Amino acid sequence: MKYQYYIKRIVAAVIDVLIISLIMFIYIKIRNGSYSLEEENVPSYIFIPFFYLYFIIQEALFKTTIGKKIFSLSVKTDGKYFFVRVFFRNILNLLELVIPLVYLIPILITGLTGQKKPKKIGDLICGTYVE
Repeated sequence: MKYQYYIKRIVAAVIDVLIISLIMFIYIKIRNGSYSLEEENVPSYIFIPFFYLYFIIQEALFKTTIGKKIFSLSVKTDGKYFFVRVFFRNILNLLELVIPLVYLIPILITGLTGQKKPKKIGDLICGTYVE
């Protein structure tokens, strides 16, 4: 059932974002020397590179992230140059975050056309898939 696959992917992404948020929360508290629960912001020049490195390093080294691992999902490719493919796959996430329909349309099209696994635009362009 494809809906189970979608649920796994969504929950895995939420888990990864929660882990990133926790690490950024700890970072900002240590950096500021403040351990109160007052709202503080992480500078974008820290958050954005960390966000991308979290995914790129884990997927390049382990072919999965913590969230994906929980659901036995991993990033795969049929070709060579896995690190390069993973790098660009994750860089394309920015486009998908800025324009949400760019994220949804390829997933719906690949899901409805009976492909093995629905793919986001980064997977289509880079020749990767999550299984």
